[in-house]
Amino acid sequence: MKTAEIRFDVQEDILNALNQNIAEFTMQLRLYTALQLFKKHKLSFGKAAELAGVARDEFLIELDKNEIDFIAYEPSELEKELDRF
Repeated sequence: MKTAEIRFDVQEDILNALNQNIAEFTMQLRLYTALQLFKKHKLSFGKAAELAGVARDEFLIELDKNEIDFIAYEPSELEKELDRF
């Protein structure tokens, strides 16, 4: 699979304030990004877990910790799904 590298600078005082090293900060940033993209329906569950760099069961736990629903239907979407049944 082809990958892209994303780079940006972070001031050391931010890392110090978070009490994290670069690796910890990078992992947390990937997780938070994946959680938000999943929540906004921009990534599927599997792709979000992949972006976060964790197994699916671990990502499910993170969804719960961050109070993000695994299944979140808009009322109109739910109505369409129920009509299909």
